[in-house]
Amino acid sequence: MEPYKAKKMPLEFTNNIELNNLLYEATEKYGEYKGYLKNMLFDYKSYLENAFISDLFYSFKIDNTKIEKEYMFHTPYMNNSNDIIEFNNLKKGLLIGLSDALKDSISKDTFNRINKVLFQGCKKNSITKGSGKFRKKQNFLLKPGLAGSSVSFVPPLYKDLDYYMDDLVNYINNNNDNYFISTILTHFQFEKLHPYISGNGKIGRLIIPIQLSLYKKETPILFISKSIENLKNTYFTLLSGEIEEDINKFIKMMIQCIINECNINIKNIMKLNKIYNDDYNSFKERIGGSTIFKVYPVIIKKIVFTTNDLVKETGLHINSINKVLNKLQQEGYIIKEKKKGTNRVTFTYKKMYDVYVN
Repeated sequence: MEPYKAKKMPLEFTNNIELNNLLYEATEKYGEYKGYLKNMLFDYKSYLENAFISDLFYSFKIDNTKIEKEYMFHTPYMNNSNDIIEFNNLKKGLLIGLSDALKDSISKDTFNRINKVLFQGCKKNSITKGSGKFRKKQNFLLKPGLAGSSVSFVPPLYKDLDYYMDDLVNYINNNNDNYFISTILTHFQFEKLHPYISGNGKIGRLIIPIQLSLYKKETPILFISKSIENLKNTYFTLLSGEIEEDINKFIKMMIQCIINECNINIKNIMKLNKIYNDDYNSFKERIGGSTIFKVYPVIIKKIVFTTNDLVKETGLHINSINKVLNKLQQEGYIIKEKKKGTNRVTFTYKKMYDVYVN
């Protein structure tokens, strides 16, 4: 199989009534979701932080990385493995990308720094040694679920990557397409280029909210890895093909993922608002005192947390924190546990945890 010969951006696609209807639906649904988000009963930034953690889990799952679903909020307290380190590092990668997006420019260096930070602290091997730089050798993609020599796609020659990545970032920064279309085409091209030895899929999916943030001049609010994971086989098939029609199918699939993810977020926000309202109103009677209302915003933000987390975030004395935690535990609001593979005793706000995880 010959290395893929990438086309210059923008990639050609068929603009028809079906596509325009999908774009209209996605734009309307995005606006509806944004309205629900901005009118949440608690700080919507806490929701976004936890939605991003959920997105990371599904992004890793797409690449068959072994992190159990029930551990997604426990990764800051887990014993380090390369997978756990990468999971936590991608949170730093988002900040790198957003910092550049705020400056109205995403560069090759943006991608390189994200790839570099992804493997920061990992055990040294051939992957981590080459992190932060475009690959200097040929790589290839295997068919999902198959091992051995079943190659489904061979990315471009490494000597052409500088040219193609220059072209890609120029397109990102000087886009004339619809912002959803541009973000999807960027993702398609990046995954086809596969410019790094490892981490291409995770970085490609991370760039989606970063690029939307660049165009919309706002905090990234949409993470779509869960919906992509639901269509994983189609996703990989269309990225591995070399048929002209694949780009049209890929665009439609990704727009549908955007619509699906907005619907998921709206349902989650409705559930979380009810939990917040019910629990907040019951605290006066069942917990008492003012400390709970200083601690509760941090609990919502963290979902899984330690005593020290609350002390650090609130500035309250540890004795006051412990009294509230004991009452919350007795009343069944939180669960105290020491999970296998973790190095801390943690507390879990079970009701909200179940919304994010399930």
